[in-house]
Amino acid sequence: MAISSREIKGYDKGATGETPILIDLLLKYNENLAKEQMREADALYLGRRNLSQKMLSLIALSVSLALGDRDSLSSHFKLAKKYNVERNEIIDIIKISKLVLMSSTMYGCKECLLIIKENARLDYKKEEIDKIIRKVREDINTGSIPENFIALSEFSFDLLTEHLKEKGELLSPMKLDMRTTYLIAFSVAQSIKYKECMRIYLRQFFSSGGTIGELEDAISTVRYVTGNRVMNSAVEILKDLDSLKED
Repeated sequence: MAISSREIKGYDKGATGETPILIDLLLKYNENLAKEQMREADALYLGRRNLSQKMLSLIALSVSLALGDRDSLSSHFKLAKKYNVERNEIIDIIKISKLVLMSSTMYGCKECLLIIKENARLDYKKEEIDKIIRKVREDINTGSIPENFIALSEFSFDLLTEHLKEKGELLSPMKLDMRTTYLIAFSVAQSIKYKECMRIYLRQFFSSGGTIGELEDAISTVRYVTGNRVMNSAVEILKDLDSLKED
């Protein structure tokens, strides 16, 4: 059954409290695309059933932060406030998103290590590093350590200890439970395609009692927010579309 323009606008107002300019522009130029946008908002995001709408909005906010998508940040923050998000929950997702993004700078350390060893003499503090790695293995409780983390330890003891200090502070939530923390960290890692973080936080999520349904909702939300960057970026073009000839 076809969805009317009025129904589309009504749905969006019910979700966000206002009709974004994107929807108005899409309705003007391509109603089917507007309908698809709203369908995806429900199917991939706000209509999910395993995570609360507040939790979905927190994941969306985290991904938007990591991707630097200011337009999405504004709309998802409005939704989070509608679902009674707390101040410390927002601080927590900012910390988590920052940690995952900073951790992604370790990507490629393993590939670079051979070249570094060929061109520099490394001061490898084996005993200290072995102690740290044993402690990290116990803390993450997954039985494996990311290869890039190991490579970083061989390259720079200072960078290794700095990363652990950052992790100690940024992965210590004030309000969110650890299952939620790990799911948000996984979602951010997925959005920036950092596979090692994805594997680690996914294992920790399941170890903390996470479910397949919750994971599916998180991945679905990441897909929605990531793809929606195109639509947000298109707003300025759509505003000027009348300046082009119509076929």
